[in-house]
Amino acid sequence: MSFISLSFFILISVTFVLYFLMPLKYRWIVLLVSSAVFYLYAGIEKVIFAIIAIIMAFAVSRKITAIYEGDETDRNKQKRAAKPYLMIGVAVLLFMLVFFKIAQNAFTSISMVLHGKTFTIAGLIPLGISYYTFALIGYMADVYWRKTVAEKNIFHLFLYALFFPQVVEGPIPRHKKLRDQLITGHSFDFRRMCFGLQRVLWGLFKKMVIADRAAIIVSTVFKNHLAFSGLFYVVVILASALQLYADFSGCMDIALGVSECLGIELEENFKRPFFSRTAAEFWRRWHITLGAWFKDYVYMPLVISPKLMKLSKSVKERRGVRAGKNVMAVIPLSIVWILTGLWHGTGLGYIVWGVYWGAIIIISTVFQPEIKKLDEKLHINTESDGWQRWQRIRTFLIFCGGRLLTAPGNLRISGAMVKSVFRDFNPWIFFDGEIYSAGLNLQNLICLLASVLVLGFVSSRQEKGINIREKVASYPIVLRWIVYYLLIFAIVIFGIWGPGYSSGAFMYSQY
Repeated sequence: MSFISLSFFILISVTFVLYFLMPLKYRWIVLLVSSAVFYLYAGIEKVIFAIIAIIMAFAVSRKITAIYEGDETDRNKQKRAAKPYLMIGVAVLLFMLVFFKIAQNAFTSISMVLHGKTFTIAGLIPLGISYYTFALIGYMADVYWRKTVAEKNIFHLFLYALFFPQVVEGPIPRHKKLRDQLITGHSFDFRRMCFGLQRVLWGLFKKMVIADRAAIIVSTVFKNHLAFSGLFYVVVILASALQLYADFSGCMDIALGVSECLGIELEENFKRPFFSRTAAEFWRRWHITLGAWFKDYVYMPLVISPKLMKLSKSVKERRGVRAGKNVMAVIPLSIVWILTGLWHGTGLGYIVWGVYWGAIIIISTVFQPEIKKLDEKLHINTESDGWQRWQRIRTFLIFCGGRLLTAPGNLRISGAMVKSVFRDFNPWIFFDGEIYSAGLNLQNLICLLASVLVLGFVSSRQEKGINIREKVASYPIVLRWIVYYLLIFAIVIFGIWGPGYSSGAFMYSQY
């Protein structure tokens, strides 16, 4: 069920009505039923392995809790007794995730029969498996670390893992932060409902007017890349970067907006990453909860692991303090970024993508003193507006480089595109009308560029600390509704939808 389908809007409308009609203590049941409907809409076969994963996480967390509630007073001994159960739970969930990641590409021809119907193995991939798997692993780890309390009601855990606004693309939840919001009923708040719907509209604008329009260029060129050359590839990579930005942030706006209407605050997952000055800052703004998950459950455990600390100490004694510190940064970051690449996809391109981003961040971290000295030697005022603009442009170009590694779907195609850009210089495509062969005519190109300018203007205001929603809400009612109607008309008139067009799924839902 796509976030931009009629069925989704029927679902959330019914959910809103039933949720606020139900007594407070039973409102979580409405959310559970709505989440089940959303999930089952994709097919009953999709839910089998999600149920197995949740039952596994529930059993492991209850077993760990039982160990901790025993008579043993030695907490370290309790953790040692509980650790094997945590490892088994994590291993089973990761096995299912890796299996289906591989099946997504490798097992499309292998099929099985279920309820008299034939399904391919790839067709059984659970909806949002990457997101609920990480949510459940984090939950079990937090129970093990005593950061949260294990659920006694398995249906509460089902709701936590499969809450429908977040199951498609995140954000990846933390049990301690989300659980009580889901289980405790919330009263109706008109202002909150208006703010939530504002955000949903803004997300629809990003997805339907910008992302799906840019997707036409991306699809046209990549599906027939041999018919294009030179600067066409620059255009398609820029369009691909813009598509992913608007698509992902638009989905987050819809997910958080729907949740806000219900009184539930999901974690922000996207904070204007194209304003980032460094690669590290970019990933603190892009898919925030994924980066935070890797930091808390992979990076930090590696940093404080006895083996790494011992290795760091050994290198420090032989190579100096700085080398010892670099070991503590390089090894965990390398592992995190290889895993991040594999989380996004199993192909070689995604591994190279992870190495690409990891190398940039590691180099900028390890050689920070030398970079600072070089800036001073070149008399660069790093706080000047001009330098900061350049840093933002540089970060955007780095992001585009990453898109070039994965968007074409094949590293050989990526390499051929890079060669063609430098070999086949064809600037006349922008003047002789040839650029329209990339999929968009003049009117659609103007619409795309104008929409990007609107997005850029709003984002720049937000970056300066202006709360756009508060500002719009403070307008006189006539002006306020003019803004709302303009946004609605923009989506209806300029959005990519209608007969003969099937809007693509949100891009991060495939990960």
